[in-house]
Amino acid sequence: MSQASSRADAEDPGQQALDWFLRHRQGELEAAQEAAFLAWLQHSPEHVRAYLRALNLHRQVGAAMAPTPARAGTGRAQGNVVPLFTVAPRHRQPQRAPRRWRWRALAGAACLLLAVGGLAPHLWPQPTRFSARNGQLRDIVLADGSKLRLNADSTVQVRMGWFGRQVELLHGEASFDVAADRRPFEVNVAGLRIRDIGTVFDVARRLQGTRIGVVSGEVEIWSGGGDTRRLAQLDAGRVVLVEHASQAVQPLDMPASMLLDWQQRKVSFLDERLDEVAAAFNRHNQVQVQVIDARAAAMRLSGSLEAHRIGALQSFLARDPRFVVERDGDTVRVSSR
Repeated sequence: MSQASSRADAEDPGQQALDWFLRHRQGELEAAQEAAFLAWLQHSPEHVRAYLRALNLHRQVGAAMAPTPARAGTGRAQGNVVPLFTVAPRHRQPQRAPRRWRWRALAGAACLLLAVGGLAPHLWPQPTRFSARNGQLRDIVLADGSKLRLNADSTVQVRMGWFGRQVELLHGEASFDVAADRRPFEVNVAGLRIRDIGTVFDVARRLQGTRIGVVSGEVEIWSGGGDTRRLAQLDAGRVVLVEHASQAVQPLDMPASMLLDWQQRKVSFLDERLDEVAAAFNRHNQVQVQVIDARAAAMRLSGSLEAHRIGALQSFLARDPRFVVERDGDTVRVSSR
């Protein structure tokens, strides 16, 4: 067993865990053996899980084999039941054995906690937050080589662990170019989980719902929370809007290439609500567009303008007979006629 860590990939972790467990039960480990045990645990998260399973199995079997109150004190096994993991004592020392076993159990638990404590930053990593300011586009390369681009006034939180890669879109919009990796890549946004299947895709957290479009590859969209279910699977070229309240998936008739116009500092909109268009421009400008009434907010527009040209948007809206447009310092107010 002293060579277990060097043969970690060639042997069954479950059998190795059982061997280590039995060795701890049989007596004190020498310093070299304890070092080998810790090295084996730290070699892989699967080794930690296997050892925890061995401990759990021992607890379950011990509980199942424990004598009932009616049989307690009989001093012999009932029927043909033979307790597992039982080792015949070398010396008959009824009073010292429990104390010795407690010491071994505590020592083994301490070793396990030390190993798991050392692995904790990798198993359950602390999140890292990235933000782009108003008017700023930001490129981010993650540790696995995946590339993120944040739209203006957007924030993501990233966890990169041994078991998965997770990004939470807290605000705004981001595009993802996911590097190939055995670990799953998942984007969480507004109660949705978007699972990558080798993809370039765009996610925008909007006022009415979350817009998801796939440039290449595929993604799966799942509901979050207790009612986990797959809502859609999107391949290249498809764009959908998932409503916040109902999580209904609505296909959008727009080219996927249009999703990434913001990377060229353009705001492109095709049959979009005015409040969504205003929010897109507000990410890029100190001058903010304020939609006064619900009727104006729900009116739909199509067009493509430079993101920083708020004056062009003001003129665009002023030419539309449905709107009244007024400028007051750093605020453009739009209402319905």
